[in-house]
Amino acid sequence: PTPPPAASSHTRLSLSSREGDFGGGGGGGESVPGGPRAGSSGYSVLRRPLDWDPTSDPTFDAPSSLDEDDDRPGGRSGDAEWFGSGRRRRDAGGGRGGAGAGGVAAASTKKMGGGDEPLHAPRKSETHRRNEESLQEIDLTKRTLEALDYPLVLGALSDECVTAPARRVVARELTGEEVKLTKVHRKKKKRKEEGGAVDDPDDDILTMPLTAPTVEGARRRYGAVSEMRGLLLAYDGRNKKLRPPPMGGTDFDLEPIFDMTDGGQVLEGPEILEVASTLRTLERLRRWGEGLASWKPNADDGTRANNGANRGGDGDDESETEKYMELPRLVSSISVDPDLLALLTDAFDDSGRLSSDTFPAVGRLRAKVRTLKRDVLSRLDTLLATPSVSSKISVESGGPTYSEVNGRVVIPVSEKFGNAVGIVHDVSRSGKTSYVEPTELVGPTNEMRSAEAELRGEEARVWRKLTASILDERASIERGVASAAQLDLVRARVRVGEKLDGVVPDVGDGGVISLREARHPVLLLRDLEDVVSNDVSLGEGSNRGLVLTGPNSGGKTVILKLLGLVALMARDGIPIPARAAPGDGYGDEGSSSSTSTGKGPRVDFFDPVLADIGDLQSVDGDLSTFSGHMLVCKKVLERTSSASSSSSSKIPGASSLVLMDEVGSGTDPAQGVAIAQALLESLLDSNSRVAITTHYLELKQLASADDRFAVGGMQFVGGRPTYRYEPGVVGESFALAVAERMELPPRVLERANELLDSETRRMGELLRDMEDQKALVDEQAKELMEKRREMDLMEMEMRAQRRKLEQKQLVARREEAKKFASKLEEKERVLEDILDRLKSDPSRKVVARSWDDVRFVKRDALTEAENVPSVLRRAREAAAKSDAENADLVPLTEMREKPALKVGDTLVICKKGSMRGKEVKIVKLGNKIEVAAGKMPLRLKKSELAMPTGATRAAGAGGRTPSGGKNQMLGPNGEVLSKEARRAMAGDEGAMGRARINSSNSFDDAPGGRGRKKGGNGGGMRLDSNTVDVRGCNFEEAREKCKSMFGRVMTQKDPVVYVLHGHGTGVLRRKVRDWLGRDRTFVKSWKKASDEDGGDAFTRVQVKKMQF
Repeated sequence: PTPPPAASSHTRLSLSSREGDFGGGGGGGESVPGGPRAGSSGYSVLRRPLDWDPTSDPTFDAPSSLDEDDDRPGGRSGDAEWFGSGRRRRDAGGGRGGAGAGGVAAASTKKMGGGDEPLHAPRKSETHRRNEESLQEIDLTKRTLEALDYPLVLGALSDECVTAPARRVVARELTGEEVKLTKVHRKKKKRKEEGGAVDDPDDDILTMPLTAPTVEGARRRYGAVSEMRGLLLAYDGRNKKLRPPPMGGTDFDLEPIFDMTDGGQVLEGPEILEVASTLRTLERLRRWGEGLASWKPNADDGTRANNGANRGGDGDDESETEKYMELPRLVSSISVDPDLLALLTDAFDDSGRLSSDTFPAVGRLRAKVRTLKRDVLSRLDTLLATPSVSSKISVESGGPTYSEVNGRVVIPVSEKFGNAVGIVHDVSRSGKTSYVEPTELVGPTNEMRSAEAELRGEEARVWRKLTASILDERASIERGVASAAQLDLVRARVRVGEKLDGVVPDVGDGGVISLREARHPVLLLRDLEDVVSNDVSLGEGSNRGLVLTGPNSGGKTVILKLLGLVALMARDGIPIPARAAPGDGYGDEGSSSSTSTGKGPRVDFFDPVLADIGDLQSVDGDLSTFSGHMLVCKKVLERTSSASSSSSSKIPGASSLVLMDEVGSGTDPAQGVAIAQALLESLLDSNSRVAITTHYLELKQLASADDRFAVGGMQFVGGRPTYRYEPGVVGESFALAVAERMELPPRVLERANELLDSETRRMGELLRDMEDQKALVDEQAKELMEKRREMDLMEMEMRAQRRKLEQKQLVARREEAKKFASKLEEKERVLEDILDRLKSDPSRKVVARSWDDVRFVKRDALTEAENVPSVLRRAREAAAKSDAENADLVPLTEMREKPALKVGDTLVICKKGSMRGKEVKIVKLGNKIEVAAGKMPLRLKKSELAMPTGATRAAGAGGRTPSGGKNQMLGPNGEVLSKEARRAMAGDEGAMGRARINSSNSFDDAPGGRGRKKGGNGGGMRLDSNTVDVRGCNFEEAREKCKSMFGRVMTQKDPVVYVLHGHGTGVLRRKVRDWLGRDRTFVKSWKKASDEDGGDAFTRVQVKKMQF
């Protein structure tokens, strides 16, 4: 660039701010944002302080247009754009002052009826004709929504949405506005239509509406609601997969940003950062959806589903589980370009400017500008220090030495030296001081400005590149945003369902509505208290029409609107306020199992839903109440007829739902009833479901003449409505009672009652009495229901108390077991000491003494075991029972008639102890009778023996008495021993017997034969006492059973154990035998049992004998 020409005197005057020299104060010019006030401190409007910082980079605004030609010289200027836009506005508006000549002519032509129409005064006013045309073009869908107060429900849903796209989806439901599609989406839709495919909006997430277009669509929406509610309830912060969608507070409102690009604008920093933030959230949602789709229940994290039953066997079978399907399907359309996300994330530095690292060209140009700026300032300092320049500086004002004018560095010099120093850019008001750019700085400054222009162009190119990169991925971004909006809608549906205490109904295509304890959703959203619930059904069996009867202001219209609202809510996937089946939906926690039938709510898919509630009466439109109803009925018939005949506009299997309030009213009753009945029959013939309210007796009687109709009435008790619906009841209008409640004058009421004929008056009185009687019965039934519910609660409380008690008992048992285990450990240490002593000195004397020690340890352990509270309690109970059974044992010395005893007779031990009740055989008679208890000889006194009784014979030998079909062994004091104590006592007795027998024999000291009597054969026959049954056990359980048996027989003379594992698949047999072959603690050898002992179903194990 060439240096700017020197300013002329005219230029200097025009640029001057007419202020005094530095420090002159003067002037009071216009202030400039970001700097001192003009005229103060020696500055003017043009001349500003020089604030060049060689360490900082210049900042430029993003280009305003995506078209690079707009930035070049000769591009379209702002003035031209303004002029063009103004002209377009004038052309559209018909010029100044209104419509313009063309507009007036057109209006005149329209008013006169056009060029071909005769010029005569119209018979109807223009306003009249417009109203008539608008009435002839009724929007039944919009009228239905308004008549049912459905906008209030949608408003509550919109309030629960946290994202702008979700709120727009709800708004489109009210306005009927279509989704704005890009060119790519429009072409794709057009190709699909040309191919003859049925356009389902749910197929594309971008066009997916709030209202389901099909039955499957409604089911999918409710499926997503159920899954979302399960996630919200189950989330505990631990499981990363089972958590609510990570929306992160993102608004996802990119529509204004794309509107800017549609207008040709370049996106700036805030908009690009908003897109980057949205993409990051979409990426988190995509990963969340993938994790949810791949989730499998894990017993370790407590997420195993309860909808499967574990089967028997080894416990390795997995139960069937429900998977998350609908929520992952909604986010399956999210696709985030990782390169674009990385580009937008790294596009800016910490200060919010374009990053020099991400865009190296920008970084190089910024460094170049900084270098040139430092060069200019260095040259300036050098010049000011030069005597040839410093002598020309004007110092009269005492102001700054240098300043800036239009980006050029100037110094104050005397007016006479201005042109000699350089280019004059400004003069003072007095004309004595010129502000001159030194000639030495012109070239470097021009080079710096050129570098800045290059930097500005490079940054503009980057801004356009970022915008273009976003636009290249616009389709996928918009689909991702639409997916996030649908997730937000699902969460909003859940929240509205919680407000309504709603449930998810079954949705079919049979035209059925079946609800229990349904409440009006709009009344609930208005936070009204004591909203009455009712059981309502329509379409079940042959019933296709419902006639609602009852008094005025009795709630007929509430029930009518309730039917329409739940049908619309089912299509939109919003939970409905009704009672759920046990274990389903929302609000089932409070339902009573005693009153529930187990049948869940059902609201089938209806298309369309049409309502005629209210009237279209208009004086200007020449419409009365009746003609307005007839106009709506005409449109209803057209919609239902076309829906039933056209497969393209009708979902197969779906029914229409038509709701009409006071049908046939507003005209002669006879003719109105005839028209109403004919209309209802026509609607039923078109596969519609119809619900009406009426006061006409002829319409009330439809249910008796046509089985397609059902009738129901609103309850009226004590002169006031209860707003309860009673199926199968024909409700009286109770006009006089309602008029009395509305405080009509008594004289009018009396006169009206006189005018009624006697039959009508008597029928009214009977109906009132019947209503009162029914109300009394209902009240009694309600009281019974309350009492039954109280009993159920008491039963539940008792069960809870019992569970708590069982838990306490379990804790107490565990504490007892811990204490007993610690004492057993002490006994084990004593036994280990005994074994160590025996190993060191295996003499007979030491063995005998050790047996005494072992016996004492066992006795002590038994005492500890029997002192456990639970064992003591069972022992006392068993002892009492045993005492009762053995109470008839009479010692031989106390018998009046002494029996003649001989060797071989059977006697019973009657002395207290573990042997009490045991049968023995007489071996030798004398002062003391020698008897044999099994193989063990005993010498007892006659006072310690008794004749056998029936109880002892039934018990048999072994010191056991029958107790409930179980054998009991008594302790030293007559108490019943536990199973562990009986097993230990049996082992102790066997050991003592063997000790007595072996005491007279020598011991074999050969290796492996210590403690065994010489000449032993080591054989063993299979008996129940030496067989362990492990059938039905897994390997671990079988091994523990075998170890327990091995430990009990190790002290026997010839320890042999038979393991019964059966044949089966052979898995358990193979595992057991493999373990037996590896075990070195218990097993000496093993082999398959002989055929006499059971063959391959048994394994014979030779157990190692305990060595002393």
